[in-house]
Amino acid sequence: MAAEVKAAVFERAQEPLAIRTYPTPDAEPDGAVVDLVSSGICGTDVHIWEGAIPFVGPLILGHEFLGRVRALGPCVREPVAKDCMGQPVKVGDLVAVNVIEPCGACRLCQTGGAASCLNLMDSMTYTRSPDEPPHLFGGYAEMTVCPTRYLHRIPDGLPPDIAATFLCAGPTVVRGIVYAGGIGPDDHVVVQGSGPVGLFAALYASKSGAASVTLIGSSSRPLRLELASLLGAGQVLDIRTTSPEERARVIKDGTGGIGADIVIEGSGSPDAVPEGLNLLRPRGRYVLAGQYSDRGAVPLPVHQITFSALQLLGSAQFTAEDRETYLRFMLGVPEAWDAIRRAITHRVTVEQSDQGLRAVRLGEAIKALLVP
Repeated sequence: MAAEVKAAVFERAQEPLAIRTYPTPDAEPDGAVVDLVSSGICGTDVHIWEGAIPFVGPLILGHEFLGRVRALGPCVREPVAKDCMGQPVKVGDLVAVNVIEPCGACRLCQTGGAASCLNLMDSMTYTRSPDEPPHLFGGYAEMTVCPTRYLHRIPDGLPPDIAATFLCAGPTVVRGIVYAGGIGPDDHVVVQGSGPVGLFAALYASKSGAASVTLIGSSSRPLRLELASLLGAGQVLDIRTTSPEERARVIKDGTGGIGADIVIEGSGSPDAVPEGLNLLRPRGRYVLAGQYSDRGAVPLPVHQITFSALQLLGSAQFTAEDRETYLRFMLGVPEAWDAIRRAITHRVTVEQSDQGLRAVRLGEAIKALLVP
């Protein structure tokens, strides 16, 4: 057993992460210690590092931890250790590690809105200071600790790298599609963005039987658009070679002059929002899954929203059920696994966390993972 565990600690915005070592933790009652298999670097981590989401250090970033259970503490709440879905877990199991849980008691939890629980922040683990034992509360570390009920057992047969690629983006899109009422065989879907959110949205829409899937992205890294096509986008529009007016014309022409039924925003660019609204048919649904921090004011065509009765739906958090839907979906698309693996463009160690963050921030990485 390792005597010390490395972690990359966020201290202040826009400063290098500090590599610290901590003692190997013991599992607390109803708790787990999990060894790192991979930990995704999410756009949210970049926003925190930049200061756009004002978190106070020290803390260990990372909410996409995938690992194997090293130790389980004595069971107090349950006769046997169970994950967030009520599934038994044991030492050696491959698990994802949640960083929040809904309270189950607030008005939203009681009325089907657990993904937006009013008390989510009270349950967040990785905002705890690593100065407090057992220290390892976030994902940028070689081990993490959490309550056993924060674990999510990965289905047998699902490769770890496939589970990890869209571990946050995937369930976020799933939740947004639930809010939008699902995707039907007559739905024309447009996806904005060719990062993890956009690529998963294209795959999910395609496999859900959409009438058409068009992805709008950038060829600044050509692999992004290549993967979009491989993952199910029947048409890919490059923002570097087309104008918003040209893209709108293509969408209208492909939908009988009506417009898209659903637009999924996954780019994080404020400029995408007014364009996305303009691509919708009357009563169309706009799912915003990429605007996770304040990037400035966006000019909204509110008259168009009113007269076309457009529906705007945000999706930032998700439930354990959404992640289970994601995991089962990924298990069921083995024909896409080769393309999904190609989306993992960067693998770095905990000591190289700054390099991974930089690659994501500059758009060099499609998906970056911390690995042992």
